[in-house]
Amino acid sequence: MKYIEINKIVSEAKHIVVMQADNPDGDSLGSALALEAILSDMGKKVTMVCNVDMPSYLRHLSGWDRVVKDIPQSFDATIIVDTSTETLFENTKTGFSWIKTKPVIVLDHHTQSSGLSFATVSAIEPVVATSELIHNVAIDLSWPLPIDACNMMVMSIMSDSLGLTTTNTTSDSFRVVGDLVNRGVNIAKLDGARRELMKKDPILI
Repeated sequence: MKYIEINKIVSEAKHIVVMQADNPDGDSLGSALALEAILSDMGKKVTMVCNVDMPSYLRHLSGWDRVVKDIPQSFDATIIVDTSTETLFENTKTGFSWIKTKPVIVLDHHTQSSGLSFATVSAIEPVVATSELIHNVAIDLSWPLPIDACNMMVMSIMSDSLGLTTTNTTSDSFRVVGDLVNRGVNIAKLDGARRELMKKDPILI
């Protein structure tokens, strides 16, 4: 197993915090929601944390309202998604330092980052979105991939790759999305929810 240290931390933890930085986007929220579904399926308690309100344009992602601002007082490990730069946590409320006393996993695709100095283990890989990395970790470690997780991973990947059109999109990105579609994801239905949210009220028009 390539990600054996990640598996060890997750296996030993009962309550896991999944944290986004103070600049949430489609990839960070989609990745957090995907991990929530995967880890919950594994019998873990999951708390998603982000210090700022979720932008309105992300609220088509089912479960966005389960993200809280406060780090719980009791937990066993933290997974930080879609960032490995500590300055992006500058506005995080008191309690952020507490995560440094527990195992911290970083899952990110921004390879230009130097990483978080306090991370126990970092997986920072040149994929198009963090959810592509999460898919690879889950496959390598034989983690479950419930449909809710698959939906969120596709939305995450499509968001960061602008519909698989950016220059850092690779054939592997297409293969991952294809696998998720084979697992039951309906991209048209998911995008329909996004379009419905973005509709302007006829009165405004």
